[in-house]
Parts: sequence; structure tokens; C-alpha cells
Amino acid sequence: MREFIRSSLLRDHTTATEVDHIDLPINPVSHLIFTIDGYNVTDEATLAEILAFINNINVAKSGNTILDLQSEDLYALNCFLFKRRPVLEGKVATDNHRRVLSLIVPFGRRIMDPNECLPASKKGEYKLTWNTTVPATSLDNSTLNIEAVEMPGATPQRFLKSTLKIITAPGATGNNDVDLPIGNKIVGLLIRMTTFEQASSHSYGVDAVKIMRNNNEFGYAFARTQCLVGDMINRLDGQHGAIAAQGAIQPANTIFIDYDPNSDDEWLLETAGASRVHAVLEMGVDEATYMTVLELVDVAGQAAPLPQY
Repeated sequence: MREFIRSSLLRDHTTATEVDHIDLPINPVSHLIFTIDGYNVTDEATLAEILAFINNINVAKSGNTILDLQSEDLYALNCFLFKRRPVLEGKVATDNHRRVLSLIVPFGRRIMDPNECLPASKKGEYKLTWNTTVPATSLDNSTLNIEAVEMPGATPQRFLKSTLKIITAPGATGNNDVDLPIGNKIVGLLIRMTTFEQASSHSYGVDAVKIMRNNNEFGYAFARTQCLVGDMINRLDGQHGAIAAQGAIQPANTIFIDYDPNSDDEWLLETAGASRVHAVLEMGVDEATYMTVLELVDVAGQAAPLPQY
């Protein structure tokens, strides 16, 4: 019989403009639940406004990064990884009505997988750090709650590493080469832009994507952003509204370069042994781009068996 433990790491912590941290449990950890709640200021606090108050979430082992994401990218990761949008409670445009948003901080491609999670650790080895801003103009009296799900006795073969690359504006439109990390299998890339759909223009921040391994096209020889938006049907629970009154598509301004479309490890991008792996971003607009790289890291260098989905 397997055992899991769901426990509170932080309870009703008054939100502040701060950088704070907490140790994670020593048992293997499947995921964390990071929740912000507060009261509407005058009218309904939007998803974008709530996400803006969580500047960054970081998980590190002895200083080595496991997860480092802005809240917008963590929201998008939740959408594409779990094929559902996070729940935003309190859809009422009334002053002081409570709004609640929970985000999953994942260490595997699915929750409660004893083969894919953070391994057991020593006390203080894993730390969660968050960077927040006081949400005063659209959400007030806010608090944070953080919970962890542990799996005592699990012996994972791998864990999911999720790290954000902030790519500066290249100075011109056209191709922009972005090196990817070498050594682990890549599950996918989240690419978030500033410029997405716009009036009287077919251009996006990134118009198209190509992936190169040792200067050979690998999987994505040429993929247009508008076609990659169509790929969301494989990863999300349908379109979130179709007219302006129903709000923008979520996750906003983001596409997913998917190397695990069937959740079976069949098409992962292997980088071990490569001299160079990089993405070629065809920039439609000269602007900064946010890229989250999702990697599978083998624990203690062990070969990872295929998960049973």
C-alpha cells in the first residue's frame, strides 16, 4: 500500500512586497500547491492582475535550480502539462468579494508519480523561494497558502526541471538563435511573447520556430505561431471563449513546442552527446521573449524507464 502526505508549509501568510523562502519536506515531493487569495478592489480582479502579484517562484537544491518561473509561465505550464486551466475562484464583480487562484508547482509531468518527482533529501536541502508584490490596487487583504504532497518511500528515476530563459530583444526582426541546455531530455518549450494577435497585422512577437540539433533540423523544421496555437487542442480543455466579452485565450500569448505529445516519451528531444542544440526564433517584432525549458533530469545518472500512463 502506497502512502502520501499532504501538509501545509505556509498558512494564511499576509502578502507583502518581499522575497521569502521555506524549506521543503525531506520525503520525495510530487508537487506543491501555491495559492493566493484576496478581496476585489471595487470590481473583479482579473487573472492577469492576480498573476502580476507573484513575480517569481523558485525551487533549488543546494543552490542548483529545479524550477524558476514567473507566475505567467507557471500558469501556462499548468495548462499545457495537466491539460486543464487552473481554477480561479470568485467570478463576481463585487467589491470585497474573495478571489482565489491556485497554481501547481510540479516536479513531474503528472502528479503522484513515484517514478518522477523530487527524490528524498536532507533537511534544508531543497528550498522554495517566492517573490511577491503587495496586491493593493485590484486585490487587497491577500494571503498566501503553500502545501506540499509527499510520497514517502518513493524512489524516483527522474524529475522535471522547469527554467525560464528571458531572451532580450535581438535588435531586429528575423532569425534569432537561442541555445538550449545540453545533457537532459527536453519535454518541450513554452514560448511567451508580448505581441500576439493584433490589428491589421499577421505578425507575432515570434512568427515561427525551428529546432536544431547539431545544425540539423530536429522535429520542428518550420512551425508558424498561428499553427502552433492550433496545437492547443491536444493540450487544453477546449477554447476559453470565442468572443471579446469572454476574454482572451488562456494561457495568454504563449505557444508550446511539444516533444511529448502523447505522454509516452516516444518523441523526446535527446540532447546528451550533442555539440549544440538551439531554437531559431523568427522574430516578427523586435521584442523580448520568455522561454521555459522543460527537461527530464535522471536521478543519480540512472536511466529512466518509460512511465506507465
